[in-house]
Amino acid sequence: MKKLLISFTILLFISCDDTPIPKPHGYPRINLPERTYKIFDTNCAFTFKASSASKIEASKKSPCFFNISYPQFNAKLHLTYVTVNNNLKGLIDQEYKIREKHNQFATSVQERLYANPDKHINALIFNINGTKAATPLQFFMTDSTNHFFRGVLYFYNSPNNDSLEPVINYIKQDVDTLIESFEWKD
Repeated sequence: MKKLLISFTILLFISCDDTPIPKPHGYPRINLPERTYKIFDTNCAFTFKASSASKIEASKKSPCFFNISYPQFNAKLHLTYVTVNNNLKGLIDQEYKIREKHNQFATSVQERLYANPDKHINALIFNINGTKAATPLQFFMTDSTNHFFRGVLYFYNSPNNDSLEPVINYIKQDVDTLIESFEWKD
């Protein structure tokens, strides 16, 4: 009986380990707004559809520079428009140089072409992957003769694209709508 009591006590101490087990780190659920769009028309040479969940802010740098702000996500899509003035190659080279700056933090960069000959729109979209990349998305559009329009997506917090992936995908679809609805005013 004494051996049984000692064995039971030893078994009780061995099996009752109160070492806390940490829970894995989680991220809060992100509620994405319903998709609706409004036409954005300016005094500039273009129009496009923008998400109703965003706010369009004029830039002080130029009358044809805009930000599409997503305050609920702490993100902005910086948009700039310039006339080509026989320097299309220089403008495109500048876009590649800007993209190259992000390569040191990117795990991959996927390029996607978009062309709409009826609207005279040629676009190149850069999807930049990597948890430390400053921007997950850049793009530019041109009619190859007169107009050049570019956009860059920035988040105003520490880049952690794994946790931001649902928001990035949401905004990427908004950018696709912007590009597909884009029209030059000629």
